[in-house]
Amino acid sequence: MKRNKKTVYAYLFTHWDAEWYRTVSSFNVRLVEVFDNVLDELKKGNIPSFYFDGQTYALINYLKFRPNKKNLIKKFIKEKRLFIGPFFASADSFLVSGASLIKNLELGLKISKEFGEDEFLGYLSDTFGHSNSIFKILNLYNIKNAIVWRGVQDLNADFIFRGINVTRLVYGYYQDVLHTDLPVKKKAEILKNILDKINKKSGKNLLLPLGADHMGVIKNAKQKIDEINNYLDDYEIKLTNPFEYFKNAEYKIEATNSEFLDNSTTYILPGVYSTRINEKIKNAKLQFDLFYKAEVLDYFLGNKYKNELSFASFELIKNHAHDSIYGCSIDEVHKTVRARQSDVKETIDTVIKNLIRDFKQKNLVSNDVNKAAVFNLSSYPQGGVIKIISDKKIKNAQKIRTFKSVNDDILTDIYKNPMTEDFHNFYEYLVEVDEIKPFSFKNFEIKKTNKKHVLSDDFIENENFKLFILDNKIYLLDKIKDELYPDFIQLHSTRDGGDSYNYAPLGYPSFLKLKKSKIKMKGEIKVRLKGVFEEDIKLNFSLSNSSKIFEIEFEINNKKKNRKLQIVFNTNSPVKTTVAEDNIGTVKRYHDEDYLLCEHIPVKDRSELKTNSYPMQRFVCANSLTVFTKGLNEYEVYKGSVKITLLRSTGIISNPKNPARGAPAGPPLETPDMQLLGELKGDLAFAFNLNEKEQYALADNFYNPFIAFLGGYKIKNKRFIESDENSRFMGISENCGIKKPLFIEK
Repeated sequence: MKRNKKTVYAYLFTHWDAEWYRTVSSFNVRLVEVFDNVLDELKKGNIPSFYFDGQTYALINYLKFRPNKKNLIKKFIKEKRLFIGPFFASADSFLVSGASLIKNLELGLKISKEFGEDEFLGYLSDTFGHSNSIFKILNLYNIKNAIVWRGVQDLNADFIFRGINVTRLVYGYYQDVLHTDLPVKKKAEILKNILDKINKKSGKNLLLPLGADHMGVIKNAKQKIDEINNYLDDYEIKLTNPFEYFKNAEYKIEATNSEFLDNSTTYILPGVYSTRINEKIKNAKLQFDLFYKAEVLDYFLGNKYKNELSFASFELIKNHAHDSIYGCSIDEVHKTVRARQSDVKETIDTVIKNLIRDFKQKNLVSNDVNKAAVFNLSSYPQGGVIKIISDKKIKNAQKIRTFKSVNDDILTDIYKNPMTEDFHNFYEYLVEVDEIKPFSFKNFEIKKTNKKHVLSDDFIENENFKLFILDNKIYLLDKIKDELYPDFIQLHSTRDGGDSYNYAPLGYPSFLKLKKSKIKMKGEIKVRLKGVFEEDIKLNFSLSNSSKIFEIEFEINNKKKNRKLQIVFNTNSPVKTTVAEDNIGTVKRYHDEDYLLCEHIPVKDRSELKTNSYPMQRFVCANSLTVFTKGLNEYEVYKGSVKITLLRSTGIISNPKNPARGAPAGPPLETPDMQLLGELKGDLAFAFNLNEKEQYALADNFYNPFIAFLGGYKIKNKRFIESDENSRFMGISENCGIKKPLFIEK
């Protein structure tokens, strides 16, 4: 090798989307062929090693069809010729919770170590940007190296971020030139052009991925690389693995970003924040109910159902493979996604009912219907309004629903089956509770409420808020600060010429007029006012006694294709910064409040237009306003407003003529289900003047951290987990088969 040649560390891989433009079953057939060839090339010694895309989901799927290859795979892993993990599925880091990412990583590490893998890096080659939190999570598990691409601005290839040695793939991960039938000289010319571009941002060594989506391994790769090296004057390609690169690269510069969401050099495809929003709503609720309710309650009561809940985690995280949670897949894929969601929900609900049964069997002393038993599964003190379902009448409670069902005592008894005569009326009640300590159980008398709210057909009010309607516009008075917000809430509808990856507004939004309002629910504990807008879209405004949070339920019967529907909150002053919940903690963002995407349509080159839309987890704060949502992961900033996307209808994975993006991002397959025609419901809420602790506590409260039932119990007051105010609860972790609460320093 010439002394002035730079070393190029090349690694062979395939990027494996579990499901995308084909279903997981279809891709699995292809996977068997692809991985058979990988093992064959490793056996023949034609390739030194193979990197399996930083995940284990594909390997597990392969072994369903080739269980006899398990020992061979273990052999190659032991010999450092095959590398797997650390994640279970290649998940996005903006649309799933921190608890989900941790479960994903723990599951992937567990599987990897069972196969003998002990060397890991955070491989994030195709996720659509990178949150601050994903690097915190890697650090938590002592993974000190990471490979990234999308969302990173034009930085040097090698840098340090949050204590992690990070290498960005300057030219991307998709490199299929060696799969072509071009002459060797032509392949060398193409590679030289690529390497020249990588070199501009690299040190003395370069990193080159060799592979692409669902592609078979390059046959006789060592021989082909040797031939190409003969034509390269400035570079010497060394076929190896990415770990060798990290041993030789220099990491000196520290990036100061809060996150990586820059699209100046690569597409980040932000339309996925709002694609198939119906599934995102379900996913948000399932994550909370599984990782912050069912698993915590099971931990309280002895981990009896840890295997059942592990199954639920396994199924839910399959949906977090990035093209699945993004929604940018064919309709058949999302039928499977929704089926998994249904399985997970049924598992969670049944386990919780069984846990309540077990708790009652050990601790019940009376069937007093005027006593409530409540678990607060939040890491914050919680009180206010809870829901209890019973077939008995409860004094001092507000009935909100009647339905036919059967007692859980029958459903959870393995020696009984429900008969027709067992089905009878049940009632859903609201009950007010005093503050309950974090992670604790409390048994108390249900007391008569002290009503503190009023309403009529054009206003709703408690001691903190007054929302009223004047000239068909919605006004809000913050009674604590005595500040009035005129025209506070609007609905905007905009035509969309984009696709699943990128929203492309075709003109300015139209305003949907408020047509009428009326009382929907009266009660001593909670009241509700319904506003009916054009297109028969309903916003149900709910207030509870003394509540600091104002809830909104939306009901849409969507009959329009190719459009975006947003609820708009006007904050009285320009929104220059926002603070949004990240997977762990919050992230502060700075905005050009005058930027409007529709004014820059169409894109003039092959780039991706920037937007003023951003991802969030459960809340975003702008000025003094905090908006909470359940699975509405996208907010937009313009002037003094924050817009939350309620619905985005589009009917194609990738529109080759998308006016917001200069080149296709996937196949142009039609997806009628993505239009979300029909009924859609969801929840959001708002509050004012909150500090971060209050935001997190109210976010938990909004997601309902309570499990409540009736009766008197031996235990009157018990705390199950001691929590530290300086740390954030991230769920029940499992390490070496031992389950325990996981806290991360704030």
